[in-house]
Amino acid sequence: MIDVWGVAASGLWILGLAVFLAVLSWAHWVASTEGGRLRVVMGQPWAQRVLGSGLVLFCAGLAATGRRWWERVLWGLLAILFAVQIGLAGRGEPTG
Repeated sequence: MIDVWGVAASGLWILGLAVFLAVLSWAHWVASTEGGRLRVVMGQPWAQRVLGSGLVLFCAGLAATGRRWWERVLWGLLAILFAVQIGLAGRGEPTG
């Protein structure tokens, strides 16, 4: 029988890793087409929010697949820290 929880939890960290790699690839493409540096593009609020979202998913998935309580706590805390980073990344950006 298929372990639905295990598949969903593993899918979560795989999705997070895919988002992380996609934003890295996209930022590299933007930097190369605009003649800029990858570091500058990755420092923009949109990139920070998407990168943080991928890392939250990754950490949440690893927290869900953790076997020991301290693994789950550490991955959960790391996910919370990345969620806070997402909130801070959008503060300096104008709305509208």
